[in-house]
Amino acid sequence: MKLPWPVVRIANALTKLALLAGIPRPPYNRDNALIVETRGHRSGKRRRVPVGYLDDGGRIIVVVEDGSLAHWVRNALADGGRLRIFLRGGWRSAKLQLLDADPEMYLKRMNPTHAAFVRLEASTPGVIELLPD
Repeated sequence: MKLPWPVVRIANALTKLALLAGIPRPPYNRDNALIVETRGHRSGKRRRVPVGYLDDGGRIIVVVEDGSLAHWVRNALADGGRLRIFLRGGWRSAKLQLLDADPEMYLKRMNPTHAAFVRLEASTPGVIELLPD
């Protein structure tokens, strides 16, 4: 069961503000969530989306609910995989890499509340690694 789009938009806006300000918004904080910024591949507008991630020995792993069909993933791929991330208090350039991996392997190691939300919202989950420049 997917949450209604207006609820997701409000929750995302609150999470983005909290991450930018350094304020924990359970289950998210700067140690398990970041903001991804892409440019719309048709509109050219800047798009920012908060995402939960797993620090896998220095690797930034994101399990995306809609895999490569997610809007922010499609936008990044249309720009050669380039995007910006707000990670631990600062903006930096990064590249997106799709991984051929089992999402459940990573969800088991993520924040349980975030993992449950991903499972609830997922249509075709996918695993992505973000590679900061």
